[in-house]
Amino acid sequence: MMKRLMIALLLAAACGRRAQVPRDTQLWRIDAPWVSRQGASVRTAPGTILVFRSSGEYVELHCQLIEQQDQTVYLRTGGQFIAAVGRWKQDGDTVNVTREKVGQRIAVPFGGGVHPLCRNPQLSFQVNGNTVSGNAGEKTPGTYAPVTRLVAPDFESYVDEAKRSPITCAQK
Repeated sequence: MMKRLMIALLLAAACGRRAQVPRDTQLWRIDAPWVSRQGASVRTAPGTILVFRSSGEYVELHCQLIEQQDQTVYLRTGGQFIAAVGRWKQDGDTVNVTREKVGQRIAVPFGGGVHPLCRNPQLSFQVNGNTVSGNAGEKTPGTYAPVTRLVAPDFESYVDEAKRSPITCAQK
């Protein structure tokens, strides 16, 4: 009897565990197919990188990615980007995000009004193992998985640019 009770308690505890958001890990999604020029040894694609930091800070980077022949991926240095920073909280298997600031370097500068990423400052992602699913501004939801082959020395400078940006998302 005691053995059955212990097994039942262990099963109940295991079922009640929530998936933990992958923290301090760059999660990525390729937003369009890879493209390579004829005869080129590299290919490019737009991508989104998310980071849920242990401090509760949320980072989102939309940029151009370059993949080398050895499958190493780089952020396009000096390229166009849009970065958002904010806060995140986990509620069960859902991660709720609030974008607070947006920084960017794009061909057509932001001309005022509400920035496109600030039109929807509240986001939700579903945690599934070491990935999250949801929509960080792309046209369709997708899965963001850990990236181990990314070389991104400029990543923190893009984050800092967003933190210093005058573009602030209004809080609801």
